[in-house]
Amino acid sequence: MRATIHHIWISPGHDFKGRHGLGRLGHGMQRLESAHCEAGKGIVGDRYHNENPGEKQQITFLSREVFGEMCSALGVAGIEASALRRNVLVSGIDLNGLIGRRFRLGGVLFEGVEECKPCYWMDEAVAPGANAFLAGRGGLRCRILDDGILACGEAELEMVDPHTRKFRALRQRDSESSTVEDSLTVERPLQIVVNGSPFSMTMQTPGAERFLVRGLLFAESVNAVPFQEYGQEETPEGTVASVVLAGSAVAPSNRRLASTSSCGLCGKESMGKIFDGIAPVSRQAAVNAAALQAIHENARARQSQFEGTGGCHAAAAATAQGDVLCLFEDIGRHNAVDKVVGFLLENGLLPLADVLIVSGRVSFEIVQKCARAGIPILSAISAPSSLAVEMGERWGITLAGFCRNGRATFYSRLDRVLVE
Repeated sequence: MRATIHHIWISPGHDFKGRHGLGRLGHGMQRLESAHCEAGKGIVGDRYHNENPGEKQQITFLSREVFGEMCSALGVAGIEASALRRNVLVSGIDLNGLIGRRFRLGGVLFEGVEECKPCYWMDEAVAPGANAFLAGRGGLRCRILDDGILACGEAELEMVDPHTRKFRALRQRDSESSTVEDSLTVERPLQIVVNGSPFSMTMQTPGAERFLVRGLLFAESVNAVPFQEYGQEETPEGTVASVVLAGSAVAPSNRRLASTSSCGLCGKESMGKIFDGIAPVSRQAAVNAAALQAIHENARARQSQFEGTGGCHAAAAATAQGDVLCLFEDIGRHNAVDKVVGFLLENGLLPLADVLIVSGRVSFEIVQKCARAGIPILSAISAPSSLAVEMGERWGITLAGFCRNGRATFYSRLDRVLVE
């Protein structure tokens, strides 16, 4: 991704206007065309350089887009971005999306630590209202992870931690088994809070959360103007994005997103206890790649709607011996799974279901539904997500992906896998 570094500043000492009533101290801001970044220390010549090695204030970034929006909103002109006391002014980067991530910019490796929160001094340095405007987008504090030269001009932004994680798995093809390391897409809950109230929750691949929330609220006709505030918090359960909408925006106090066929969590407002309340599946059953292949082929032969349209998903339940108990098709894979479980419950067949199969990929919600139903084996034609594998292990589900063309890759609870 291409970005632009517009300005780089350092200061030998604190010089913010109104610093605890001391007035300006005369240090000033020095503009650089390039800066020497030292790993764990900071920018050579800056007041924070080597002050607290390893701390988070080694370098700070500011968005030129945010600075421009602030000046326009407050009706001020002629203010230099250096007044905000950040080191680097950039454009083309979602700075909040870099919190908790490692990235290279202009060849230097950084770790995004937290938002560089504004303070009341901003109202003195820029104009009244600047502090409130910058809440949630005051910039990014980073650690410097290797030595290098950061220079003004066009620069390449490269994510060092791609949105994937590696998992050890057992791959079977025909009668052969081998241990492999698979890269899976990261999946993580995102809870959206609007004006202090839970609005909705969805599953997402981490990164660019601010853009995701802005686009979602726009698509739902909730908000079409810039946020007054945006904040983002990483918790052990997931990411929480909190926004404050302007008075002109549609207030969502009586409005919540309804569940859709594409995401089983969109109707929920809060992460709450989505990971709790499910007992691990202890029922035993045994399969291998050949058994799963036969079940998928039997199910595929029953997909009349897909045969006619090519535009729907399917889910089916079967015994470990290959008897298909039921199959349902739907525009959403989550809906198809719900139909399968509902049919099994209505007909007293749930205790016979050893295997749940789905077309497409496997995300967290599919594993959750499988575990709640007490079905021990979950098989998919495509890949699982990282969270699907983690929850499969936690909830005692034998999770298999890429079940096609005579092969299958098993990611969790391998004790149910038959190996020759």
